[in-house]
Amino acid sequence: MSDEPPNTTSGRPGVLLALRWACEALMLQLLWGLVTLMPVDRASATGRRIMAWIGPRTAKHRHVLANLRMVCPQCSHQDIERLATGVWGNIGAVFAEFTKLPLLTDPRRNQQRLEMVYTPAASEVLRSGNPCVFVSAHLANWEMLGYAVNRAAGAVDVIYNPQPNPWLEKIVQKRRRVLGCGYVGKVNSVRRFYNLLQHGRSVGLMVDVRVDGGASLPFCGADASVTTTPAWLSLKTGCAIVPVQVERIRDARYRVTFHAPLRSERGAGETRDDAILRTTRDINARVETWVKAHPGEWWCTKRRWPKDIMKQRGAYSDAS
Repeated sequence: MSDEPPNTTSGRPGVLLALRWACEALMLQLLWGLVTLMPVDRASATGRRIMAWIGPRTAKHRHVLANLRMVCPQCSHQDIERLATGVWGNIGAVFAEFTKLPLLTDPRRNQQRLEMVYTPAASEVLRSGNPCVFVSAHLANWEMLGYAVNRAAGAVDVIYNPQPNPWLEKIVQKRRRVLGCGYVGKVNSVRRFYNLLQHGRSVGLMVDVRVDGGASLPFCGADASVTTTPAWLSLKTGCAIVPVQVERIRDARYRVTFHAPLRSERGAGETRDDAILRTTRDINARVETWVKAHPGEWWCTKRRWPKDIMKQRGAYSDAS
C-alpha cells in the first residue's frame, strides 16, 4: 500500500501511473482474497510471511533500515536486518487483518483478542465525558486504535493521509467503516479538529511521522520535524492529551493502553509557544519509549529525520 503524498496534479493520471495503481489494488485484493476464509490468527501469520518476503525487496527497504539504525544505534547489522523484516511482517499482518475487522471489532467475539488497559489518571479523564486529544503511533495494528478509542471515549475523528491511489483509497476506507470512527483528511485538519473539540467530539492523531515544516525537536536521540498540533489544540481548548499505545501480543491479539494525560496548560513564566513546545517534547518522549520497546512493529517506510542528520549518523550506510 503506497504511503506517498497525495497526487495534486489535475486531469487523469498517466498510463504508467494508472497501471501502477491498478497493480497495487490488485495485489491487495489478492492478499485479501487469499486470507478471507482463513481463521484470524492464520490470516495474520500469512500476511506477515508474505510481506516479510516482499518488503525487503522493495525500494522502501532502505528507509526502514535507516530509520531503525537511528532508533537502535547499538544494534548490529544482523539485528537491524531482523528488525526490518519484522517491520515488513507487521505491515503484512495489518493488511491481512483488514479482512477480519468485523470480528475484531465485535465485542462479543473479540474479548480474548483486545485487552484494554487504563491508568487511573486516564480513567478519570475518560469518565468525565469531556472530549480529548488522543495521540499515538503507527505500531502493531494501528488501525485498531480508532475502534479502541471509540469504545473508551465515544465519538472520535482521526486524521489520516488519503491514499494517492484512488482505488486503494476506496477499498481501504470501505473496510474501515466497522471501526466506528470518522476520518479527517490532512488538508485544513487543524481548523476542523478545533471545531470538533468545541462541539464535544474527541480527535486522534498519529504523531510519529515526519511533518515537513514542523517544529524540530528531539526524537530518539536526534532532532526531527514533528507536529505541534496536539499541543496547540489542547492549549486552545483545554482538552486533555491522552497518549494511547497499541502493542501486538501475538498474531491478531493486541493490548491498547490509555496512559496518563499530559499537561498542556501554561506554567509559571511560560509563553504560549513555550507551553506548546514543552508539551510536544513530552509527547515525543512518550512515543519514543514505545518505538524503542517494539522497533520491529513500527511502520517506518519513509525517512523520519532530516537527510543531513541521518547522513551524519551513517543511517543509510550498509555497514553494521
